[in-house]
Amino acid sequence: MRLPPLKPDSDQMLHLDALRIVGAVMIVVFHFNRFINLDGRWQLADDTIKSFSLIVDLFFLISGYVMAAIYTGKLTSFAKYRDFLQKRVARLGPLHWATMLVFVVIAALGWAGVINERDASRYDVTCIPQNVLFIHAWGTCKAQTWNFASWAISAEMGLYLALPLLFWITAKGRWATAAVAFGSLALLLGISRDGETFSQWTFNFGVARAVPGFMLGMLAFQMKDVLARLPMARFVMWALLAAFVIASGLGASRTSLLFVIYAVGLASVAADAAGVQGGVSRALAPWAQLSFSLYLLHPIALKIALNWIGLGAWGLNGDAMRLWCLFWVIALFPIAYFSLIGFERPARDWIAKLGRKA
Repeated sequence: MRLPPLKPDSDQMLHLDALRIVGAVMIVVFHFNRFINLDGRWQLADDTIKSFSLIVDLFFLISGYVMAAIYTGKLTSFAKYRDFLQKRVARLGPLHWATMLVFVVIAALGWAGVINERDASRYDVTCIPQNVLFIHAWGTCKAQTWNFASWAISAEMGLYLALPLLFWITAKGRWATAAVAFGSLALLLGISRDGETFSQWTFNFGVARAVPGFMLGMLAFQMKDVLARLPMARFVMWALLAAFVIASGLGASRTSLLFVIYAVGLASVAADAAGVQGGVSRALAPWAQLSFSLYLLHPIALKIALNWIGLGAWGLNGDAMRLWCLFWVIALFPIAYFSLIGFERPARDWIAKLGRKA
């Protein structure tokens, strides 16, 4: 049986797709980082990787652009809005619920004494309904629970629910969109809770964290004709991403790094708007189909392969543990592929058809 190839959804967003897969790998490395420097010999890498969590804010910008590009002027009735939400749930729900169930099983085995796994804050039974309903990043839970990475999916869903309002704002023109984008950014930058900037929020109103990036993405769609004039945009995009990595290692502030990440996203829009698709982005773009799967599956590998087996059972440290981490970064790709074609796509199609006439 021939396996279906990975293909980009559109030839018009290849640079955005390239960033999606590179960003997904950076997020995996960020969460694997606590096992990479166990011996303290990779301190520079450790300091650099700690800022990779900001890649989630790049995802919010990309999402805002994609939603504006696909749905501007189309959610003109409640029925169309309902169909949109059903498709979003069909896309995000199956793997989110499935990976959450894996952690429910892990918690149950811990409670039963079968394994030594107890974490009252992570495995909070009272937060199961919020996770199921995608509202666990809306300040409804006391910690990152179950599949901890899924807070970003909850934040995305909040903005999807608000999309008619956001389109009402963008219909007022670029200045209105810019006012909300930069106004929300300024407001959130002025808020500090327990020494954390808003770009560190996850379960504690991560949905608010997503607003500036999402609105910047929608603004980028409105201004893509202007952005298309940026000279050598695709080189600027990669140069800015490299600058982000270097500045992270040099200890730049989280806020300044956030601005660099937003600039990376805007440069990618400029590169796509210019219509010149580089070889690197064209080669990477098909792999973006796996970015969502990699994002939600890697916490399972983190728990079982790295924590239980690598650290607990085998006692790996130093270079041995780093090689084990590298192995799982690579191994996640075929796992994500089979998850996509064998589970996510069939489940998505089934949910998307619920309640519809044949």
